[in-house]
Amino acid sequence: MSQSATPVLKDSVELVLPQQPLGRLLNLIHRQRRIIFTVLFLLIGIAIIEIGGGYWSARVISAAKPASAAKAAAPTIAGLNLTVPAKELQSRLQTITGQPATLTVGGQSVPVGADTIRSWLQISANADKSQYYIRIKAGTIAASLQQLASKFVVAPIDQVTVTEDGISRMVVGGRNGTSLTDPGSLTVQAQQVAKTVMDAKGLQFNTPLQTASFKSVTPAAFDKLLVADVTSKKMWAFQGGQQINSWLVSAGKPSTPTPLGLFHVYAKFSVQDMRGFNPDGSKYFQPHVRWIEYFHEGSAVHGVYWHPLSWFGAINSSHGCIGLPESEAQWIYNWAPIGTAVIVHA
Repeated sequence: MSQSATPVLKDSVELVLPQQPLGRLLNLIHRQRRIIFTVLFLLIGIAIIEIGGGYWSARVISAAKPASAAKAAAPTIAGLNLTVPAKELQSRLQTITGQPATLTVGGQSVPVGADTIRSWLQISANADKSQYYIRIKAGTIAASLQQLASKFVVAPIDQVTVTEDGISRMVVGGRNGTSLTDPGSLTVQAQQVAKTVMDAKGLQFNTPLQTASFKSVTPAAFDKLLVADVTSKKMWAFQGGQQINSWLVSAGKPSTPTPLGLFHVYAKFSVQDMRGFNPDGSKYFQPHVRWIEYFHEGSAVHGVYWHPLSWFGAINSSHGCIGLPESEAQWIYNWAPIGTAVIVHA
């Protein structure tokens, strides 16, 4: 009589179960348990990383975005900064800009005003404008100090000697000027003061002056030069240091003299109506004046059609201009560009 087969558990890890579907599945899990545990471990790890990463990302984004009820962090600004509550901004600015400040240039002192100090500051606010940030602009400090100091800088006037019809004459007297001894010192002071401006304890700047000596020159120092003598009523043209032309002129009358000195042509008109006032207050009007070159305010070299040729070189009768016959004025107009030097002497 035969007996039914009995499952045999071997010494190996293999487990034999009935071959029903569930049995086969359990058999497979038993044989592949290491691989299955590894996969489950990886899946759990990935889930933990995803959950943790999302949490910290949310924390970072929340911290980076200013909430409507939260204050934004102060912006990163280069240079020296001051954080001020909104309600204190105006009083703090008044304290900073109202502090005593002076610039001494060569022994002469000038005040540095509140508007100037205010230009040294850059104001910005946080998102809800509950706080303001004041920044010092050192470069602006240096520029404004240079501008104030430049008012004390005077260019020298060179002494000019010309030869008029063979006679050498000094037609412009030389005069010394002034210049800053060390212009860079103001930049250094500005950089130093940038650290203390907001302390509002007062500011002092100083820069010395030195003499800028004049030179003695001749017409060779000018590309083109017009020289007029209101006493002899004559004018000369020089180019490259050489006299190339001369004319008889009519200059300003004693009550409206032609200005003396060294000037430059600043405007030109081929034709223009001229009008103005006489010394007694009455008006004058001269239409269609031609070949006009202005060299100082309302004074110009121009053509004159209302006087005879005998007038030139004999009578000074203008309101300050230097007049010539129209054909000669046209020669000057074509020859002398804007910027040409004009010397008028007596």
